[in-house]
Amino acid sequence: MAGALFLSVPAGAAEGPRVVTETATPSEIIAVVPLDGTVSSLHSAALSVEIAGLVEAVLVETGDRVAAGTPLFELDDELERLSVSSLEAERREAVAARREAARRLDEARSVGAGRNIPETEVQARASTVRQAEARVARLTANLDSGRARLDRHRLLAPFDGVVTERHAERGEWVAPGEALVNLVDREALRLDYPVPQRYYPLLGEGAELDYRVDGSSMDWQSAEIATVVPVTDPTSRTFLLRGQVTEGKALLPGMAVEGRLRLPTGREGLTVARDAVQRYPDGRTTVWVLDDGAGQTVAERQVELAPGFDDRVVVTAGLDPGAQVVVRGNEALEVGMAVRVGDDDAEAGGN
Repeated sequence: MAGALFLSVPAGAAEGPRVVTETATPSEIIAVVPLDGTVSSLHSAALSVEIAGLVEAVLVETGDRVAAGTPLFELDDELERLSVSSLEAERREAVAARREAARRLDEARSVGAGRNIPETEVQARASTVRQAEARVARLTANLDSGRARLDRHRLLAPFDGVVTERHAERGEWVAPGEALVNLVDREALRLDYPVPQRYYPLLGEGAELDYRVDGSSMDWQSAEIATVVPVTDPTSRTFLLRGQVTEGKALLPGMAVEGRLRLPTGREGLTVARDAVQRYPDGRTTVWVLDDGAGQTVAERQVELAPGFDDRVVVTAGLDPGAQVVVRGNEALEVGMAVRVGDDDAEAGGN
């Protein structure tokens, strides 16, 4: 990246404008890709009941924050509760009948089959026990099914989130598949960016992603590249890049976010600060450098530039590596002018 600043001020340097310089050094060229994306929630659902019924109670309002397992709606379950009570009574009856059948079988076996009681009677009593056990099993399954239906008269939150919309009121008849409430998780947020397909080969371990809310004055924040979906949209010729943020207090699902994707290109080039470049109406582009052959005086070099990145530009011709390039105080320089070299905290351009 940027070379070391030339900070020393040699004794005897001629009085002149104060300038700040840096060493022109080859560095890796970074491709900076501007992106437009959206804040998305990993968990967003339109919730519906599993059975049809009449809404008995509405337990949440739009804007409420709820935890996983919190009841949101309750349906009228009177008939289902009565059905479950009936099944419980039938099962108790069946269990008692099985117990009596088992007792009678044990009694028959204890007196000796074939001697004091016919063998066929023992077999009949054993068959009665098996029938009683089957009835208990059937009623147990029916009871479990009834209890499951009873539980489905309540709509529970499947995850922590915020109620963004509510679509039903008490007294309405609702059916499965009909959305009653929208729930969005505001904590598990991701930044979704469509990226032009030509940048896919450059994505690697060195790729970096920055973001900020679109239209805001917030500083660029760093985000982790969480997912790269290796499928290209055939219409837009883009692939999905998903960023993860550690602290998204200023973010809400659905927000527009700017992105800045930094991709190492694997190529090196001679770079200087953008502030070092002087552009003229006739199309010339120059930089000012310290003239080594004449002490602390400056000379102007005409250069050719390629697209840069961040606050750097890439010099393709007209400048040698190691040159001391003026990056501050270059507004009023003239060829051969003596200068004083200071640091970046000093006031550039002063006398």
